[in-house]
Amino acid sequence: MRFKNVCFVIACLLFVAVTVSCENKNHNFKEISEEEIEYADLPASVQTAFESSEYKDWEIEEVEKVETDKGTLYELELESPDDKHLEIYFDQQGKVVATE
Repeated sequence: MRFKNVCFVIACLLFVAVTVSCENKNHNFKEISEEEIEYADLPASVQTAFESSEYKDWEIEEVEKVETDKGTLYELELESPDDKHLEIYFDQQGKVVATE
């Protein structure tokens, strides 16, 4: 009986963790794979879009090429001067498709 209770509690915790994780995503695509790349390896359209955005003065912490069910996207993980964090997803044309 105790084993059943422990399994039930673990299942409930996993359900809550997955639900919270999914609710924090502000996009409508499924990530298949991620590959860390250099900023210089971004398409010129993505670099231009970022450099003309309101976040151009934020520190770039990481750049990733993300394969999704909607195609290839580019994710920039940013940190503001006052320690706010933001992830921006660009499509290959430099359009922002999601933030989180």
